[in-house]
Formats: sequence, structure tokens, C-alpha cells
Amino acid sequence: MPTDRSRTMRLRTALFAAALAVSGGAFAQSCPGDAAPRDADVLLSTRVADGSPRGLKRSDLDVLPPRSVGLRRSVERDGARDEQSLHYGGWLLRDVLTLAGFDEAGRRDTRTWVIEATATDGYRAVFSWGELYNSALGEQVYVIGSQDGRPLDATAGPLALRSLADQRPGPRHVRNLCALAVRSLPAR
Repeated sequence: MPTDRSRTMRLRTALFAAALAVSGGAFAQSCPGDAAPRDADVLLSTRVADGSPRGLKRSDLDVLPPRSVGLRRSVERDGARDEQSLHYGGWLLRDVLTLAGFDEAGRRDTRTWVIEATATDGYRAVFSWGELYNSALGEQVYVIGSQDGRPLDATAGPLALRSLADQRPGPRHVRNLCALAVRSLPAR
């Protein structure tokens, strides 16, 4: 026979599920470093070198040129090799940074800047200005919004960041991307 405590927990779970269904999942994910709760429509917080924060919504990102990239990878499990084909949809990280207000053109001091991508669990990946704006790698770093034509699932999204040119892609693969920050390295 269930206890009062287990009934209460089931009721709370059911109420939360109902609220989530009614809202369409419109609860904003919190992000390490958020000073205040974010608007439910904000997918990505950005802070460029001048310190001004900006929250980007899906409608903001949708004005950028969409990018689509396909990958083939071979995965081995239990001695069997499986060929997988993945298709990502999203935007170049450089385009997202420009939308957020980062203007690197004609500035010498940008050479010492880094771009930090943060996930909801606190995981971070860092790119240098030179990697994104002065090498071929910059053409292969994406903010991903869909995989195989569908929005990212709760494990990966709503946004993720992938650096497809890295030899070891894992360290700079950021699931549940919630913030981008551009900052200058301290002077020596």
C-alpha cells in the first residue's frame, strides 16, 4: 500500500508534467553566471567584450544564414561496426557572435581575445580569436539547433556547439549551450 509521502511525490510529479505540457516546455534553462532568471524565450545569453549582455531568442537566430552540414562516422560497439550519417542544422559561431554585437573588424586588440561557450551544467569550451577569425577552423564551428531535421532533444539542446574540425571532437562539444562570452586575456 502506498504511503502518504509516495502519493504526494506522485501528485507533484503529475502536476509538474501537466504544467510542462501546458506551457509547451517554455521554462528557460538556467545557466551558470545568470544574474537573474532569464526570459523563457531566451535560448542563449551572450556577453561581448564591452560587457553588454544580450539574450538571443530563436527568432533572433533565425535571421542568420542557416548552415547545414552532414557527417559520416563509424562507431564500433560490441565488436560490430556501425556507419552513421548525421545532419546538423544551425549557424556559424562567428555569425552568432556578430549578431550579439561582437565587432572584430579592424581592431588589433581582438587578437588576445577568447570566446568561452558554457553549458547548463557548467561545462566550458574555449576558442581563441585566431582560431575563429584567422584559420579554417572558424568555418567549421557551429551553434547547432537541429539534428537530422528535428530540434535537438533534451539531452543535447535546445542548442549545442560543435567544432567539426577538431581531431578530437569531444572536448569542445558543448551540449545544452546556454552562454557565450567574449573576453580579453589579461595583460602580462
